[in-house]
Amino acid sequence: MLRELTYKGVLTYKGVYRSDQDNILEDFYLPTLSHAKQYDRAVGFFSSSTISCAAQALSIFVRNEGKIRLVLGAFTEIEDIEAVKQGCDSREFSEKIGEEMLIRISQVNDELFQNRFETLAWLVAHGYLEVKIALRAHGMFHDKVGIISDEVNDKVVFAGSANETTHALLPTHNFESINVFKTWIPEQAEFYGPHIDSFSRLWLNEIPSTLVLDIPTAVNEKLLSIASLMNYTPDPEIELEIAKRVQRRAIDQKASAPEKPYLPNLIDGNPFEIRSHQKKALNAWKDDGGFKGTFDLATGSGKTITAIYAIVKLSKNIKNFACVIAVPYQNLADQWVDTLKKFNMYPLRCYVSRNRWENKLSSIVHELSLGSRNFAIIVVVNRTLKSPEFQKHLKRIRGDKLFWIGDECHHHTTKAYEGFLPDNARFRIGLSATPMHYIDEERNERLNDFYGNVVFRYSLREAVNDKVLTPYLYYPHIVELISVEADEFILLSEKIGRLLTRQHGEMKEMPAQLTALLMKRARLIGMAKNKLRTLKQILENQKPTQHTLFYCGDGAVETDTYHDEFDANITERKRQIESVSTLLHRFSWKVSHFTAEESRKDRNNILENFRLGIIDAMVAIRCLDEGIDVPACSTAYILASSRDPRQFVQRRGRILRRSPGKEHAIIHDFIVILPEGFDAKSNYAKRLIQSELARVAEFSSLSENCSEAYIALAPVLKAYDLEHKIS
Repeated sequence: MLRELTYKGVLTYKGVYRSDQDNILEDFYLPTLSHAKQYDRAVGFFSSSTISCAAQALSIFVRNEGKIRLVLGAFTEIEDIEAVKQGCDSREFSEKIGEEMLIRISQVNDELFQNRFETLAWLVAHGYLEVKIALRAHGMFHDKVGIISDEVNDKVVFAGSANETTHALLPTHNFESINVFKTWIPEQAEFYGPHIDSFSRLWLNEIPSTLVLDIPTAVNEKLLSIASLMNYTPDPEIELEIAKRVQRRAIDQKASAPEKPYLPNLIDGNPFEIRSHQKKALNAWKDDGGFKGTFDLATGSGKTITAIYAIVKLSKNIKNFACVIAVPYQNLADQWVDTLKKFNMYPLRCYVSRNRWENKLSSIVHELSLGSRNFAIIVVVNRTLKSPEFQKHLKRIRGDKLFWIGDECHHHTTKAYEGFLPDNARFRIGLSATPMHYIDEERNERLNDFYGNVVFRYSLREAVNDKVLTPYLYYPHIVELISVEADEFILLSEKIGRLLTRQHGEMKEMPAQLTALLMKRARLIGMAKNKLRTLKQILENQKPTQHTLFYCGDGAVETDTYHDEFDANITERKRQIESVSTLLHRFSWKVSHFTAEESRKDRNNILENFRLGIIDAMVAIRCLDEGIDVPACSTAYILASSRDPRQFVQRRGRILRRSPGKEHAIIHDFIVILPEGFDAKSNYAKRLIQSELARVAEFSSLSENCSEAYIALAPVLKAYDLEHKIS
């Protein structure tokens, strides 16, 4: 029975299996399925990797004589689905999908895939396996869930991605993980229950947004034909040996041959093609900047892919070529590494522990200098970048062979990075959705001096119009400061204004006194008491919604040394984030914090649970501001934004990224103003609110419900003479 199964000698299952720590095939699938009498599996859109994923360890069922129900996703047009729903014969439509599937199957020449496809054929022919196809009118069916049941109806439910492709088998390649839940543990019911119910309704074609059809005849006949020609009975030992052989072969190939970057035909199952605005950016970088320049690209519009495309092209023409990518955070570095792998690039990770990278970096640089290595790629976080150990090796790379990429390049414009950026680098790209600082001109000059001028801009308006980003609904919520807060706000604004006036034209770096005042005002705005009251009013009319972000304030000012300031204000920060979390729990939301205080491992688990819908929401502070991809996010409550427009631009970019099945995003923005009728004698305070409202007006004007947003904003815009901003 499933509940008696041991995991490496212990009577239990792991809660999470990760490919960097576990052999998911041997440690989970084979032992668990050996006790199964029924296996329900949904594996996302159709491809060779999902077929391989669906069939992993199914050879064990040849011995068990269990029953399997498999759901595969497929692409289609909305017109086809509507025709079937209106009563048209589905056979022609089904066979069209079947022909497309057979074409894809015939193009795969992979030993592990062929073995597993033959196992599927044997199971279908002997009546142990039923297959259905799931179609969606918008996006694609993308579920990845499995339900394993034993003879006493205990179940193990797992969710996540664990493809057994060659790349997934290698720890140096794709990172895969699954979350596991057991039905004999009642406390896990809220996690496994929805998956069991969802699959049952999916199989019965009872999910309104999804159409489920029987396997196309052509595919079924292909499976029966293969089964009739098989001269062996599928066996798990054969499958395991093939998997090991594929892994050994891939490791040997990787060890014996240098990596050569290339442009893939598919990324995540979708045809890869660089977009028009990305081509224009690269052409401007080459023609106008002479291979130097900054890209001002709307968050979510593909700046990472744009830069990687340049790496691939340059690597073909330059021998002994090195690329160094510098990023601010480890999570962002991990995302770069994962994306680079899709282009056959496996970078050295210069972060976490120096012992893991220093000797390897020394060898790589030495091989480049000798000419024995043709290509090298390195990902480094900013903290490591400034270390003596990294700098020693960076300075040894020939400048005419060096491509330097600074992601969120505005971080490199503080004096803290003087002398640490490679002035000899022949090729340079600075990436940011917000490259220019809103106050500090000295920082802007340093950006231009090192990375070059902004050679290409791609705005949010263009990205939404081009359907690069998701359309959105925008709901502004006006929050008035209480009287005491308003008095302090005006006092701080006057002090800030006077300092800026004195510094005008000669501010080389933001003074410490100015930074402290800006932080104090940011905390005041972020912690405004009426925000929580407004949020409560909104949530009273809302059910818990999956894939939701709640952004709280930290009171920090963007200086790249904010971590010390961040820690100094821990009590105030905790007060707001805990207040928001408590309120959400009261309304039955399942939430996790996502802040600098969570460990890297915990943050990875939180992001995965968020993606899978195990938790409804993340309550975040700053950590999600830059670079971290959460495309599944469809709703956000922006409770606090700093004065720096950079933060708001980054945050809305997190929300507008496209994701399968995501038709639009919803943004709730909390805007602080002075109380109605409050005698604001300070022009500084008034100008600040005007600036904030101008940003809000611009963002609302791009929304799908701009007229509704205007109604909410109109009285305030009129009071501050800003009606023209939203016309």
